[in-house]
Amino acid sequence: MNKLVLHIASFAILYIFILLPYRVSLLVPTKSPSLLLFDHSANTIKNSFNHKIVVDSSKPLTIVHIGDSHVQAGILSRTGKMLLAREFQSQYVSSGMVFPYSVIGSNNPVDYTSYHTGCWDYQKVNGAKAPIDAGIFGVAVKTSDSLATLSFKVKPNALFKTQVNRVGVFYHSASSYFTPILVEPQSVKPILHDNFVEFELESEVDSVVIGFRVKNDCECTVYGVYLWNSKSQFSLSSVGLNGATAHGFSLAKQLFSNLKLVKPDIVIVSLGTNDAYSSIFDSLKFSLDLDNLVGTIKSALPNSLIILTTPNDHLLNRKSTNTRVLVASNVIKEISTKHQLPMWDFYSLMGGKGSIQGWIRHGLAAPDGVHLTAKGYQLQGELFYHALYNSGFIE
Repeated sequence: MNKLVLHIASFAILYIFILLPYRVSLLVPTKSPSLLLFDHSANTIKNSFNHKIVVDSSKPLTIVHIGDSHVQAGILSRTGKMLLAREFQSQYVSSGMVFPYSVIGSNNPVDYTSYHTGCWDYQKVNGAKAPIDAGIFGVAVKTSDSLATLSFKVKPNALFKTQVNRVGVFYHSASSYFTPILVEPQSVKPILHDNFVEFELESEVDSVVIGFRVKNDCECTVYGVYLWNSKSQFSLSSVGLNGATAHGFSLAKQLFSNLKLVKPDIVIVSLGTNDAYSSIFDSLKFSLDLDNLVGTIKSALPNSLIILTTPNDHLLNRKSTNTRVLVASNVIKEISTKHQLPMWDFYSLMGGKGSIQGWIRHGLAAPDGVHLTAKGYQLQGELFYHALYNSGFIE
């Protein structure tokens, strides 16, 4: 790791120590062996189970971060990408999983923009009472319009190249006559898999347009798109949905199949904010929902590393501290103990109950008292990255 990264990390950690209420608890399960154990003397975490993920040119590292609006913003993953690129001295960084947020009228993450044309419909897990046909993003878009398109443009980064030369589409169609095609760039033959189509580009591009080949009246559902560069050593995907809950993601019927296709080495689950914000929050129900979600991920990816994180302290209606965040965090700790999973306790790390006020005063949290500012998310991303990388899981 170069001196600049060390300087940034040291400053970020020093900033937390000096200016904010601070209480260390990076992993809580104490009644069972811990996958991650905080070492106060070294200011890092240790991997006591010796789970190793070896990164080399033949096996790129794939990380998927599942969460709510904190994750959808993309600043956490962008920070991780920058630090991983410096660590691996990588020239290329893949965008990973992306979603056409423009179809659902939602904000795009910071590192790409989505566009669409034609007639589209969508359904998402927010508010669902029964399983729905949604995928890894907790939402799916559908069209029967032969002229409909989905477009993605990756944004440049001064530290690495973001262009792609591989495109994949996670989809479902009742008819083989309604399949995704690549409109731009042209003349790219598809490689068809079960509910997944891949395109190997002849050159590197910063934008792609996906269309649909239609011969009969039919409907095609898209769960997400994968943007990759074969020269990249890793990808870190922001798989977020504004307003998402653990209950919602547990109702996504295609989550299992999408995860099996992506095959990430690491899955980070950051949920609980919206669960705890609700006035009808039920800790037992939250526990059951999170347990079901973790069970689905473990079944799809038995050999992958799953990390749970706790939500940040926040305010209710910009006024009072939400005491239910502590309850939700304790539930997450219990689930991590039950499944023997590493857990990063951001709630305690930022200072615990009432600490969001300090983050607001120092420009690290937004005035709504729920979300962080760009600087706040960057600091959170730096702290999580160093906790993960210094644990020894990645080598």
